[in-house]
Amino acid sequence: MRIKTIKIIFQNIRYIFQSQIRTCRCCQKYSLIVSLSPGEERKLCVRCRANLRYELLARAVRSIDGELNNKTIVELDPKSPLRHLFEQSDKYIRTYYSGNDESGTIRYDGARCENITGLTFSDNSVDLIVSSDVLEHVPDFNAAMKESARVLVKGGMHVFTVPTFGKTVKRAEFVDGKVKHLFPPEFHSDPLNPNGILAFWNFGFDLPELFVIEGGRIFMVAGPEGKDGRVVWGMVKL
Repeated sequence: MRIKTIKIIFQNIRYIFQSQIRTCRCCQKYSLIVSLSPGEERKLCVRCRANLRYELLARAVRSIDGELNNKTIVELDPKSPLRHLFEQSDKYIRTYYSGNDESGTIRYDGARCENITGLTFSDNSVDLIVSSDVLEHVPDFNAAMKESARVLVKGGMHVFTVPTFGKTVKRAEFVDGKVKHLFPPEFHSDPLNPNGILAFWNFGFDLPELFVIEGGRIFMVAGPEGKDGRVVWGMVKL
């Protein structure tokens, strides 16, 4: 891992001059934000490894929920920089997705296998769901929001980021069990798959108007911010 990190640094050394020393909004500590890319995806806090979208998520969660110690929190990321923040909650469940594992399975590192369109949690049992750049890879976004609303308590929220620009476009869909590409395939990096993961959606700022969720409402929580125009969205259970 160290050799891989050093290789990435040398490949992107030209962006180092964009690094900053400031307080990270995720871990809230004075830190070096090392720059390894022209955008914000690889501008990382050396303390907690948060980039801009995780900093925005941390700030949004603190502003929305305040005290987290009596909350049940589900995060769709087993190695999130937000982990230090959520571990103060009453119950913090880190999840991952794998088509090879049965939902509810606990992995070696304590993470739990979950499918956002078919969660194993009971109705009205979760206070907060957090996901970062996950939902653009879910073929049925409506099903993901409906399932989130089912497990959330009244007033609970699914706070999430997705790459956001222009208007929403569906890039691919499943037809008869096979992926049908509506646009040239777009793959994003995935720690579980060296080949990357297919994007089914390009989400736009019309997201709240385009998706009407029964029992829930989508709204913009924060942003856009930075060169990449990062946005934090929320879906609140009514």
